[in-house]
Amino acid sequence: MSSRAEIDTVIDGLGGRENIKDYFHCATRLRFSLYDYSLIDQEKLKSQPSVLTVIIASGQCQLIIGNGVENVYQEVNKFIKNIDASKTIDNSSENEIDHTEATKESKINIVFGFISGSFLPIIGIISAAGLLRAVTTVLGGFSYFHGSETLKVITLIANVPFHYLPVILGFSIARKLKSNELVGAAIGAALLYPEFTKLAGQTLHFSGIPITIADYSGTVFPIFFAVITAAFLEKLLKRVVPNSLQLMIVPLAILVTVIPITLIFLGPFGAILGEYMAKGILYVINLSGLLSGIFIGAFYSIIVMFGLHWALTPITFTNLAHGGDPIYAIGGMSAIAQMGIALGILIKSRDSKTRQLAGSAFFPALISGITEPILYGLIIPNKRTLPFMFISGAVGGGIIGFYGVKINEIIFASLLSIPSAQNILVYTVALFATLLTGALLVIIFGYESNSDVSGDKK
Repeated sequence: MSSRAEIDTVIDGLGGRENIKDYFHCATRLRFSLYDYSLIDQEKLKSQPSVLTVIIASGQCQLIIGNGVENVYQEVNKFIKNIDASKTIDNSSENEIDHTEATKESKINIVFGFISGSFLPIIGIISAAGLLRAVTTVLGGFSYFHGSETLKVITLIANVPFHYLPVILGFSIARKLKSNELVGAAIGAALLYPEFTKLAGQTLHFSGIPITIADYSGTVFPIFFAVITAAFLEKLLKRVVPNSLQLMIVPLAILVTVIPITLIFLGPFGAILGEYMAKGILYVINLSGLLSGIFIGAFYSIIVMFGLHWALTPITFTNLAHGGDPIYAIGGMSAIAQMGIALGILIKSRDSKTRQLAGSAFFPALISGITEPILYGLIIPNKRTLPFMFISGAVGGGIIGFYGVKINEIIFASLLSIPSAQNILVYTVALFATLLTGALLVIIFGYESNSDVSGDKK
């Protein structure tokens, strides 16, 4: 999407610049929050070469781009900023649209949009740190690296994003809420202040109110509640504090109010809520690891497609902080299933364009774990492969669930995710069983051809 004409068409297909409330990107998607979703012209958006497909879910209009989404985002961002610089948008009109749309948008979409918008900006750094931690775990098993100071430094680097997750997430949540990002980060930092954390388990008093000090490193729920409270207080203060005093008074008032409230109430409440939600999910999975694994492994791709997985993300982080997460381990098999289908099409097809598409989607996915080009470029156009995706995902998910395998890091499911598993042998068997099942189903039963993708006749 490098041409001005294509970007202009996309903006027009979204209802124009005035209809765009916010926009950002994840690993493969451009995500737009709009004022009025009825103005979207999906056919116009899908007609653009860079757009694989369009999904409206989680309170967003999502354009599936693929691995080149970062470059596309930069071009779109530059284009929109040029529009903003040359045209003054009527703020009163915007607010009116926003208010009208807020009554139309479902509460569940608002929640999912908020959660995904808060997590998406940090997933890249968390995944990179997770991969680095998996590598250090593998290297630490070799006698050559025992006592290596270099490995200790690399381990330190890998642990930093997880330890300071409340700081990073505080910044991201505040940005999503359009409040002061540095205040959000400062609140997260307060939860990790060394003078407090070294007293974990002890009790201090603030104006006579007891504060039970806890270790909030790697937690999610406490900072969510804290920054939401801070954003609400910031809007309230800006209505009553004169503009000339807001720069200093507003952050000061927020910090001295929200941090004590968080340490006294929001932090413990969030930590307990997250822990019990995680235990509830684990209890359901443990009732029948095999059946849970089959179900999650089969349909996790559908859950991701509609953005419903963001509701599980805080629970995944809680599980990781308490010894490992089975949800990400099982769900990852659905991505491996997609890779298997791409491999099957690569082997089965005799059409050069289809083979090129399958190869360019399969090999990067095997390393990066990013499968949207497979899902929207191969599986959706060839709908016969959808049951193959469910079946092969269920195979791997069933193996993972039956043996109770958990992962220790947030890494997209791929060959590189193998070291992150607590039981590497079982995880590896599940991964390759899923991959081969998907490929064999395509090879044996074929796949439906789409004239835009392949000219094969089967």
